[in-house]
Parts: sequence; C-alpha cells; structure tokens
Amino acid sequence: MKRFLAMALCCLLIYMNIMPVYAALKPWDGTLTSETAVVIDGKTGQVLYEKDAHRVMYPASTTKILTGLLALEHGSLSDNITYSNEAVYGIERGSSHASISEGEVLTLEQSMYALAIESANDAAAGIGEYLVQKTGTPLAQLMTERAKEAGALNSNFVNPHGLPDNNHYTTAYDLAMIARECIKHEDFRKIFTSKTYSIPPTNKQNETRTFNNANWFTNGVFIYDGNFGAEGFLMSKTGYTDEARHTLVTAFEQDGETLICVVMKGGKESIYYDTEDLLNWAFETYKSVDLSGEYIALCADEEIKCDTRGRLFIEKENITAESTSVLLKEGQSGNEIRADFSRPVLNGDMTTATMTATLYIMENGAKVTLTQVPVSATVSERTTVSVIPQVETSLVSDLVMTVLFGLLTFIAVMICDILIGKRI
Repeated sequence: MKRFLAMALCCLLIYMNIMPVYAALKPWDGTLTSETAVVIDGKTGQVLYEKDAHRVMYPASTTKILTGLLALEHGSLSDNITYSNEAVYGIERGSSHASISEGEVLTLEQSMYALAIESANDAAAGIGEYLVQKTGTPLAQLMTERAKEAGALNSNFVNPHGLPDNNHYTTAYDLAMIARECIKHEDFRKIFTSKTYSIPPTNKQNETRTFNNANWFTNGVFIYDGNFGAEGFLMSKTGYTDEARHTLVTAFEQDGETLICVVMKGGKESIYYDTEDLLNWAFETYKSVDLSGEYIALCADEEIKCDTRGRLFIEKENITAESTSVLLKEGQSGNEIRADFSRPVLNGDMTTATMTATLYIMENGAKVTLTQVPVSATVSERTTVSVIPQVETSLVSDLVMTVLFGLLTFIAVMICDILIGKRI
C-alpha cells in the first residue's frame, strides 16, 4: 500500500512539473525582463507606462492581429478562401502552420481561428491573398496604411504573418494602437480569446483538425492573480522568431476601464509575468475621470483666436467634448488637468469650429501628456476697425499699402524737383 501511495505521489509530482500553474505572488518591484513594453488606455490611447515603447522591433506573429483586423474590416466570415501553392508552400519550412493543402477551401472564419489559435502562417498567407483580391491593394501598402490610421508611428509591414524580414518592423506603442482598433470588433475578441477550435473535413482533407491555444492567458495555464480576471479578457496574441524573441499583445477590461499591454523581446515565460505585473499595477494605480460635456472648457484659456486679426474668437465656456475621459493616478485630481489647443478649424457656417485638445498635467515642473481629444466650439465675432470696413482680405490690404506707398513716393519726387529747381 505504501509503495502504491509513493508511486501515486511521484506521478502527481511529475504531472505537476509537466503542467505547472503560474501565478505572480509578490508585488511588482518595477522591473521587467522584456526589452520594450507599453500599457495604454484602450479607450483614448493614453500611455500609462512605457519602456522604450517607440524603439523599432520585429513583431513576429503579433503581426497577425493586424491581418485579422483587416480581414474583418474588408471581408465576411462566410467567404471562401482557396489556398494557392504560394500560400501553402511559400512560408518558412518548420514554422507554425495549420496543415492546409494546396487547393483546399476554407472559410474566412476557419482561417481566422487557425490564424489566432494555431498562429498558422499558411492561414495568414491565404488571408493575405484574399485581402489583395478583395481590395485590389498591395498587401504591404494595405497593412502599413491601416497601421498608420490606427496611430502607428514607426511601423512597416511587408507580410501577413511576421516571418523575418528586415523591412517588417513595428514598436510596442504601435502594436498597442493597432490592438486598440482590433478590440472594437466583437468577432475579433471572440476569435482571439478562444481556447480551441476544430475544422471539419474539407475538399482536400478527410480528418477533423483541432487547434488548441498555447497562449497561457487563453488556455488557463496562467492563474489570474490581482486586479484583472478572466471575465474581462478581451484578446491576446503571442509571437516568436529567433530575431524577435517572445512578444505578447494583451487586452483586459475591468470596471469600465480597458487596458492594452504589449511586451516585446522577452522570455517564453517572463512575457506573461511582465504583462500581469504591468496590468495589475495599471489597474491599481489609475482611475478614470470623465471630461465629457463642458468640463473640458475649464482647461482652456479665457479665449482662443480663430484668425490673426482677432475678429473671430472662441470663449472658453463655448468649448465642449463628447465621450472624453482620462486615467489619473490615485491622488491626482481632474482640476489639475490643463490643455493646449490646436488652431481652430472653422466649419462652413463660420459659427462653429473644431480643435484638438492635448490634455496634460504638471509633474515636477514638467508637462506630462495624458491624451489628445477632439473638441468643438461655438465661434464668437468681435468688431474691428480697419482701413476699409468689413474687408479683411490680405489682397485688399496689400493693394491699399501699394497705393499709399506710390502716393508718398510721388510727393517725395515732387518735393525734390522743387528744391532742385530753386537751387538752379
């Protein structure tokens, strides 16, 4: 009996070593193993934490979140994709794949699950070809332009899967901004949080293929410890190549706050610890402050001029913003928020204008930018005195100045002639 119990205990310990459960038990000490990282507010893009967030890096398979975003924006999940020879055999041998056959027909939905769960490069390649057919735009151009629209600043994409290419790069900040667009789509959130998915027999394969997610946040290997839980899980995507090392993009929501965390060039296990530490810290440190309606007017100057003559201007109480919020640290007050406003752009009616407000607070004598928000305003009119009443154009002003200068020149010449004549 004792021998049986000992053997059972050994088997249990072996099983526990094979399938460990990970949890962060100690408070974060402020250090990360990942080389670059960022945490942003998923609603506004406000940066809450960054470590070399704008340093150019290789994204590896985190590229696939952009591929998935474009697929959902330009396609339909029920569409069929017929896989070409290039899509199946053009990817790097030995890289992750879904065992797709040349000529095999899969739906976009099936391809998306293979992309997200299996991180299949053949699925990515097929979706890339599908996007080119749907849009008529070269894939590299389509991906890079969409990334810029999302707010990416230093990215260039040349393929849909992230396999190594010197011209295929991004940053932690850029990936976070792309993920911010991704999580707006319900189908994206569903697909990129799925643990498992099966593709039934197709025109080329008789067996059912089942994919199981290796992402620890998705498959439950990692215990959620701290301030965010599984119920607020919005998306996560890993990536790995020898050049990129391990990368991870993750988004969680709690109590109405949405945070996106990106860590790049870390360890296989440490990317999860880094992500949990950062998200726990951010959820614990920051709270949302609503700036909707006229609240934002308190951040403005007394008035903002719309033109150089000061004839049109905006009074602070006429500035409004919709659905605007920022995250502030515990102890900070909304009364500390200030704003720099861009030059107003007048609308066609000349009575309203739009601007961009850059919200900031002062910390240790320096401006700390929170976020940028669009604002609108009602324009006021102030009467001014000019040479020609009601005329404000530079063309007329220049004409008046030219006439005056010519007249003064003529008078000066006449005086000179008179004086010279007297001397003679």
